[in-house]
Amino acid sequence: MTGPVRRRGDALEVALVNNMPDQALAATQAQFARLVRAGAEGREIRWRCYWLPGLERSDTARRYLERNHEDIEALYRRGADALIVTGSEPRAARLDHEPYWPQMRTLIDWARLQTHSTIWSCLAAHAATLHLAGVERRRMPKKVSGVYSFATAGVDWRGEADAREILTPHSRYNNLPREELERRGFRIASYSDDVGVDMFWREEPSLFVFLQGHPEYDADTLLKEYRRDVLRYLSGAGSDYPDRPENYFSVETSRKLDALRGRVLAGACADAEDALTEILSGEDCRSSWADDTTRLYRKWLDAISERAGALRDSA
Repeated sequence: MTGPVRRRGDALEVALVNNMPDQALAATQAQFARLVRAGAEGREIRWRCYWLPGLERSDTARRYLERNHEDIEALYRRGADALIVTGSEPRAARLDHEPYWPQMRTLIDWARLQTHSTIWSCLAAHAATLHLAGVERRRMPKKVSGVYSFATAGVDWRGEADAREILTPHSRYNNLPREELERRGFRIASYSDDVGVDMFWREEPSLFVFLQGHPEYDADTLLKEYRRDVLRYLSGAGSDYPDRPENYFSVETSRKLDALRGRVLAGACADAEDALTEILSGEDCRSSWADDTTRLYRKWLDAISERAGALRDSA
């Protein structure tokens, strides 16, 4: 494994390794495909999807993957200019105890030398930093859920000054401490005093970009996650009634959701599921982060094009 393959032509081969839970596989594939095409700005993109063994799947999900994705060995044979690796639903207390951990380590090591750049999303970002530098995620006192503003930090990975505020949805229980990341040679790209690191990066020599948030989310993804978590609580599968996502719902919807939560916790709402559905059906969700996300993927693909072009010129 000596470096990315020299490819003919100008098309960029972009691969997605989709590790999301069964019910989110199709939506995740569509979200990332849309972002890559939006950021391409006329570039020719070859888009392929792959799945990682070791993740427990239903028969329905396995059939979906076999129709729409290839197994990871096909990626290793074919190669890719760029890679996106999603998170997955945690099954173990420690990432290195997950059943897919050996396959994830192999993927990380392969991507270091065989891609121009890789985006590691959410739990995949935690897995990659653990394997590369021994940085362990830390459990937060409560779930970080909502749309947050982050300050960008200094010079980005293309050497360009960037001093904007960006919006990004987050939905996570764990965090990577900024101080430890910086000690291990990672560069912070965006940060908030309230919820911590959003995006960071390091040359591996492939450009590794790590996202603790979910800029790929659709406008209503946080709504669907909140509804799922409330229903889990109502069914007895969740121990705590979830907080609503921050900076996301309208004032009126937030007021109604808070009132519903109070009634449920007081034991005074026998029709909570119907009431929740009625409240959420009236919400018009907006993806306030969409422009920032498109800008991120455009900048990422610019960097990949530059690296691929430099490799072709040196051939």
